[in-house]
Amino acid sequence: MFPPRTWIWTRTVSALFAGACLLSRALAEPGPTRTPSGYKITTIPAQFDKGCRQGRAKLYDECLDQSSIFETAKQRAAAENKVLLVSYGAEWCIWCHVFAKYIHGETTRFDYTYGRPDAPEARQTSTIFEREKRDVKADAAALSAYVARSFVVVHIKGQYAPNGAAVLETTGAAPFMSYSIPFIFTVDRKGQYAAHFKNEPVEIRRDTDDWYRGYDRHKLLAELQRMHDTASR
Repeated sequence: MFPPRTWIWTRTVSALFAGACLLSRALAEPGPTRTPSGYKITTIPAQFDKGCRQGRAKLYDECLDQSSIFETAKQRAAAENKVLLVSYGAEWCIWCHVFAKYIHGETTRFDYTYGRPDAPEARQTSTIFEREKRDVKADAAALSAYVARSFVVVHIKGQYAPNGAAVLETTGAAPFMSYSIPFIFTVDRKGQYAAHFKNEPVEIRRDTDDWYRGYDRHKLLAELQRMHDTASR
């Protein structure tokens, strides 16, 4: 069973990360990531400094200034005529990874390995399996295709890296955060809060022998469409 969902709220910026931030700045440049369905989603950051926190990052740059990452993403969204979708979270947040896997069109089995890459004995892997009785590949492809053509996705780190909380403040999203992550929201062309993801109606949870946590893809698609439309007004 997965660990319980956790929450985090921090404004602490450590001067120890200043040098690493400068070194990893070039690695935050955006790039399209090809999904299992073949669709390319522009995701920022796209690369990570392996020297940052033992190189454990897969979604979030834990050293680079988060305001800089957000500005890069906002410019890219404008250039591609798309809405910016922000996933404010943490590398250790399992639901952050599950959400990313869903929008990238993954199905059936979801593995998440956490712990230090340089200490194999300390790493742990959690796995969830879909218990759908029907083939969901078409739904997964449709979801991934919609995200690819509608959004630029940016991952903003709430802990360790500088100015994670500052992104919430400058966008006006802070009052809408319920202190749980991932906090997923869209911004308008000016980079101001538009709508946030309402996870409870979309999540699937079963505390039974075939315990599973994931999303109803039809509801997830509808929720993302609502957020997109609100940001596009």
